Amino acid sequence: MKTTRKIIIYTLATLVFTACGEDWLNINEDPNNPQEGTLSLILPGAQTSKGFRMGRDINKNTMVFTRQMYDLSESQYTQDPTTYSNDYDALFANSLKETQEIIEQGTELEAWNFVGIAKVMKAHTYLVMVDLWGDLPFTNALNGEETLSPEFTTAATIYDELLLLLDEAIADMDKESSLNVEGDLIYAGDLDKWKTTANTLKLRIFLNLRLVDASRASSGINALIAANQLINDNSDDYEFTFGSTLTPNNRHPLYQIEYVDGDKDYYMSNYFMYNLIKKEDPRLPFYIYRQGTDDELDFETTPCSSRTDCVYGLLSTTDLGEAGEGYIGRDHGDPSGLPGDDELRATFGVYPVGGEYDNNTRSGAGQGDGGQGAGVLPYLTNAMRAFMLAEAKLMLTGVSEGASVEEYLEEGIRASMDKVERLGLALDEDAEAMDDEAVDAYVADRLQEYADASSDDLKLNVIIKEKYYAQFGNGMEVFTDLRRTGYPADLPASLAPAAPFPLRLPYSITELNTNANAPSPPPALDSPIFWDVN
Repeated sequence: MKTTRKIIIYTLATLVFTACGEDWLNINEDPNNPQEGTLSLILPGAQTSKGFRMGRDINKNTMVFTRQMYDLSESQYTQDPTTYSNDYDALFANSLKETQEIIEQGTELEAWNFVGIAKVMKAHTYLVMVDLWGDLPFTNALNGEETLSPEFTTAATIYDELLLLLDEAIADMDKESSLNVEGDLIYAGDLDKWKTTANTLKLRIFLNLRLVDASRASSGINALIAANQLINDNSDDYEFTFGSTLTPNNRHPLYQIEYVDGDKDYYMSNYFMYNLIKKEDPRLPFYIYRQGTDDELDFETTPCSSRTDCVYGLLSTTDLGEAGEGYIGRDHGDPSGLPGDDELRATFGVYPVGGEYDNNTRSGAGQGDGGQGAGVLPYLTNAMRAFMLAEAKLMLTGVSEGASVEEYLEEGIRASMDKVERLGLALDEDAEAMDDEAVDAYVADRLQEYADASSDDLKLNVIIKEKYYAQFGNGMEVFTDLRRTGYPADLPASLAPAAPFPLRLPYSITELNTNANAPSPPPALDSPIFWDVN
């Protein structure tokens, strides 16, 4: 009897362990909550993380460096390894890591459309980061489970890898896929638009190589023009669109900061506003919103009140006169302090942050006003493509394809005007359409300015300065153009610099402290990126 009972017990035990195998230990796995996210959930997460991280300190500070807005610390060029740690770390840990997961999972599933989209996103993110930081972890950088200290790859080598990655992306999107694309917040799964973005990113890379490898840049750009598969309409623009809700707060990061009742962190740059007014730029009421009037200021709140060397001070006291009234900003590096003028200073308008259109009402900019923050971060646009081709056609003798420099210049200006107007009219019911005659006059003046320029360098200054205004809202691209070309040539110096003008951003303190392969010491902030040889 005892023997029979033992046999039964051993038999049951054998059956239990045989049936369960190794799975009996997987007590922490919930089959209703898979640990690997589906592609349609990872994709929008990666896009959103990237939009908010690139739209915060990186974008804001590069807009300060390029005199489009003002913040005292950044206009004095004060930076350290903690300045961008959150954004740098998150771009790797969230956006790039999630993009890599899409590539790996999509490859296993043969969901080539997802794979191609993710490769374009990865290429763009790395391109922007290389242009800001230089050498970066690249090979095995997104495989933290196995490689805790990835080696740094040189910036020039990453450029080569990104061109290959973009070719792979286009080839992947031409394959038959096992899934339909869902969750794409940028192009709603339109692969043709992702392909034009990939090709326009290649144009961006080749143009950046202009001064270090002119032959390669020329041949690459000629091929792209001949293929005619670049972004060529504003509806194809590669950009991230923010929302208008407070909970969760998905509004444009600069709207979140500036459209708070009686509480502003920044000023608009006097240089930026002066030139918009001086040239009678039709984008002015879309770009800048005036909260108050000059006569509401007292001595303590007057810009440059403690300086005698300001270029502008109050714009109404310059040659602008009445036209400059209410455009209360700051000169670059003005250390006079930040008095209680939060409800008076000029701020961002309806484009690009989703604020208010300036119809001369002069009321404080507060939460929920204007477009409620549903603005955009324009990564790569039709206007930018036209300006890039204008530069290439002017400065690279080997570029024979395409239209004339003047045609590209005009195309870029008009594309920017149209983009700004359309978003403004869509977001703010008080916005007014641009006057067609004013747009035509502006274009004519710029073309005449180009024709009057006596050298190619001066002509390039005209092109880059127009690109400078068209790229408002993307300080990263403006910062790259400034370092690469030296233009716009008339940017005022900081009134009180605490360090040299930065030619790159400092690495994250996390990277420096935890990656054994991080450069030690890190490169000086006034050492140029490899393409910066002007």
